[in-house]
Amino acid sequence: MLALALAGLPRAAPAETRPRYGGTVEAALLGAPGALDPLTAQTHAEITAVHLVYDALYCVEADGVPQPQLAAAAPQLDPARTTARIAIRRGVKFHDGSELTARDVAAALERARKGAGRWALAPVSAVRVDGDTVELVLRAPVPELATLLALPQTSITKPVRGGPALGTGPFAVVALDVAKRRLQLKAFDDHFAGRPYLDGLVLRWYDTPDGEARQFETGAAQLSARGVAPFAGAQPTFAATDVQGPAALLVFIGFGRAHAGATDDRGFRRALDLALGRGALTTVGAGERVAPTRSPLPVEAGAAVLDPAGRAEAPDAARAVLAEAARKTPALAADKLSTLRLEVLVEATRPDDREIAERVVRALDKLGVAAAITVVPAAELRDCVASGKCDLWIGQLAEPLTAAGAWWGAAFAAGGDDWASGQLATGHIDGALAGKTFAERLPIVPLMFRSVRLWHRTDVRGLAFDASGRPDLADLFLFGEPVRAKAKP
Repeated sequence: MLALALAGLPRAAPAETRPRYGGTVEAALLGAPGALDPLTAQTHAEITAVHLVYDALYCVEADGVPQPQLAAAAPQLDPARTTARIAIRRGVKFHDGSELTARDVAAALERARKGAGRWALAPVSAVRVDGDTVELVLRAPVPELATLLALPQTSITKPVRGGPALGTGPFAVVALDVAKRRLQLKAFDDHFAGRPYLDGLVLRWYDTPDGEARQFETGAAQLSARGVAPFAGAQPTFAATDVQGPAALLVFIGFGRAHAGATDDRGFRRALDLALGRGALTTVGAGERVAPTRSPLPVEAGAAVLDPAGRAEAPDAARAVLAEAARKTPALAADKLSTLRLEVLVEATRPDDREIAERVVRALDKLGVAAAITVVPAAELRDCVASGKCDLWIGQLAEPLTAAGAWWGAAFAAGGDDWASGQLATGHIDGALAGKTFAERLPIVPLMFRSVRLWHRTDVRGLAFDASGRPDLADLFLFGEPVRAKAKP
């Protein structure tokens, strides 16, 4: 891996032959983390931060295969495959120096099983402790058990008063400053997998489309997700190269209940889905890979590639569906729609979401529905979504690329629908049935899967992505000196 990281890049000083410990890297998140609680992690920013501060029992690497992390080995199943015994790795420490025990793991899993991440542990009916082993009592055999135990929502945490829960991850939280849009992390010397090379990470987010790019171009940041030259005639101080992850970030429309008579109606949701053209979404962003979709599953998890007809808008069909829905739903009658004004919420530090929301507004206009975009802070968006005090919102989901069960579970849960949780409780989700049910209910309206593309200075090495499209910033290291960009002729 080191050889690959060094290949094709400027040669370091002769005596510098391996990564050195030390240094701090400043990078950008794709938006503000609404919280550092793994249970509620959904957006790319949140799962990136969670991945740095917390560990799970298993991890899913780029090949999609779950590997033991805090677990000492794969789950050991009884003959009926309804009890899973998981030995906990010894010698693991939390960031306060206390040692991780099986009881800590059981308590964290119980919290997830009864909290916001309960869909991920729907197959688990009970959690028990037996010495250094955790026993999970399953409602039915679960083929994807290790994958579910690798999700951000099932990360192992230890509650503390007055701050984020303790983790065992490669970095510990120094400060989270929402006002200054800054998360400061420090290397955890006692991480069970070894101390990170970097001493620290500073993660920032920006409320203007060009704020991050300017920071990178001046050399003040070493990583950027917005590119190296978004302005005419721009020239970054240092040369940079880019790494792109899999198209594993789902962007979707969610629904609140501020005007539940309209937005709860499945006919209204279906009409909006038809009125939205997906083809134009390929221009959103900074040139990263985009795959328009009408399914909450990526192609790698079994979804069909969206054909040209699926990418195109169908306004006539959308209006026909809405008219049919109005026969049963008074809130969708023509006289009601003429006075209806919906609000589309977007998170202030995700500038691409504003462009996506504009396309949603145009689709609503084709249905005769007025709408406006409201930009809100991440915490406010989270509260509005949780309470239902909104009409529509632009959301994100990221799961292991090939894990169909996790995608179905997360997508239904994001829309407040527990159908997939009920299916997961039986141990398996039938893909055909899930697709049919999703199309009927549309708990969310999927728009596109996108990759994340990160530019980095030439002295920053070790950047890679896992199967969920998360950048593995814990493996970064500084090597050599940054190369200044060549002057333009």
